[in-house]
Amino acid sequence: MFKIDFHLHQENVQWSAKIHQLNSDVLKRHTLIKLQTFEDDLHFSFCETTNEGEIFSSQGHQLGTFLVH
Repeated sequence: MFKIDFHLHQENVQWSAKIHQLNSDVLKRHTLIKLQTFEDDLHFSFCETTNEGEIFSSQGHQLGTFLVH
């Protein structure tokens, strides 16, 4: 099981979630419910060395970050 700490910049929202599987579909599902826009085409980057990731809009704007524990 993974614990993910999310932070969305524009909404200034932070939350944590526990997940069983780390993939973009799971990250997207947890992020979409907190976004205050209709952005549904999200992209994620993840660094396995630091366990940190970034959340991007389809236009390439960084929407937030996440950290995997």
